[in-house]
Amino acid sequence: MKNRHVWSKVKKMKYTDFLIFLIYIGILTGLQWTNGAFESEFGGHPDEAAHYITGLMFHDYAAALELTSPLKFAENYYIHYPKVAIGHWPPFFYVIQSVWMLLFSPSRISLLLLTAFLTALLAGTVCLIIRKKADAYTAFGAGLMLIILPLIQQYSSMVMAEILLALLSLWAAICFGLFLDTEKSRWSVGFGVCAVLAISTKGNGLALTLLPPLAILFSRKFHILLRMRFWYPVFMVAFICGPWYWVTLDMAKNGMAKESLSLSYTLAAIPCFSSHLVKIAGTGLSILIMLGLIQEVILPCRTVGAEGKSAALGALLAGVWGFHVIVPASLEIRHLIMAVPSLMIFFAAGTRAVAKHLPGRQLTHKSKSALLMLAAMAFFMWNDFTFAEKAWYGFRNIAQHLSSVQKFQNQILVISSDEQGTGMFVSEFAMQEKRPGHVILRADKVLSTSRWDGSQYKLFYETSEEIMRYLERIPAGIVIIDDSASRNSQLPHHQLFRKSIEKEPQRWKLMGRYSLTRKGITYPDAVCVYQMKGHENQRVKAIEVDMSEALGRNFEKYFQ
Repeated sequence: MKNRHVWSKVKKMKYTDFLIFLIYIGILTGLQWTNGAFESEFGGHPDEAAHYITGLMFHDYAAALELTSPLKFAENYYIHYPKVAIGHWPPFFYVIQSVWMLLFSPSRISLLLLTAFLTALLAGTVCLIIRKKADAYTAFGAGLMLIILPLIQQYSSMVMAEILLALLSLWAAICFGLFLDTEKSRWSVGFGVCAVLAISTKGNGLALTLLPPLAILFSRKFHILLRMRFWYPVFMVAFICGPWYWVTLDMAKNGMAKESLSLSYTLAAIPCFSSHLVKIAGTGLSILIMLGLIQEVILPCRTVGAEGKSAALGALLAGVWGFHVIVPASLEIRHLIMAVPSLMIFFAAGTRAVAKHLPGRQLTHKSKSALLMLAAMAFFMWNDFTFAEKAWYGFRNIAQHLSSVQKFQNQILVISSDEQGTGMFVSEFAMQEKRPGHVILRADKVLSTSRWDGSQYKLFYETSEEIMRYLERIPAGIVIIDDSASRNSQLPHHQLFRKSIEKEPQRWKLMGRYSLTRKGITYPDAVCVYQMKGHENQRVKAIEVDMSEALGRNFEKYFQ
């Protein structure tokens, strides 16, 4: 009878957890729809289109069921859709994407639902962790708070790796916290598995290397350093992730703000990332977060040591901040998304700590905590909440037209825009056609060279006449010029490209002008599409793309 009662209670908890997960999914998809994510093109971040195209490449390789060389497949894919970024980033996010695409579809809505699914898992995990110590309302509220944070809204509306990285990092922290409490090997291995997957998702996952030493410091369990099982994750990460990072080190460094550690970067990063932490949740919630951190980690650390999970979550927060003020990746706030689950868990702890001192004997501590959580959320909604609108449009209609007209099927397309504009065009084209289809060339890659971040920029051609000779040699069929970016941000190759068209208008046929929307601002007739006269029936013999800056060699494709 007792066992039946326990089993009934477990089943009820499972149903409750699943219901909470569905509620989170519903809220997330509602926010995605409200923010315009289902209609917007992949321009929310310069990296978004690259993540989508790379995941699409993994999907197409798996779907082809051909035993071709993965490297040759990737090189050929880049010739057609020049936004492939495998090597710059590790493969796990793209494995997840490809599996999801095979199960459902590679459409925009499908990928956004994947992001919503991962974010709901993240919020659900936060809810479960808090429910171990607090009431269900406080736990649910903290998970809900995570979802409605503007930063999480923004990245839940994009195809980016940050949400998956945050989820794996949180799971890693929980596993290590349980290892501190139990000293059982399975939790050490669990931490190792989650750390390997996080590091295989994005280089920022290496911040997890700071978690164990910091967690041991906060818990004061220094004797664990002498246990062999403590070192299991070190071997796992070294043997599984080490070879990948060794081979792709130059590509990874190419995308960093600086290629080596820099005191000037760190001095700039300390105040920057500190203010970012406050900005994520707002000043009001940050006070409660700080109180929770003091209650759960700092005060216990001064005496007997913090409880394992609290120590690990505090270490995750401190480690993510410390890693990004030292390693010169960039100063973007998105790097702190890994720490957001810790912030929300300490937010709940802060509400519990304050609730103990609230008046009202007729109310239980759980009731006070839940009411304080509700009040804090109301304060946040009034002072800090905003919708993270995503409005990037304009290239979808161009891609639909060019991919549907039969006479353009064998034409070489050249796109001249910035990172986001190019990404929008390439991803929309890849979404529309049977792959691999058209060859798309990026003007910033075939007319110039630079590092991933745009530094060390150098022109291949110094005059508009030289550019025309290059276009004739390819031969180029369709050229897309995007002038929506400000004149000051347009690079020399773009200006020369436009000048080459203006100097010889008789060589070009204007096919249309299109408006482009960036961040909700519409630029009328900003995109011009030209057809180069005389190249309609010319065969393309070979394409060469300079990749010397990233890979030390060029990509080539010969056509029969």
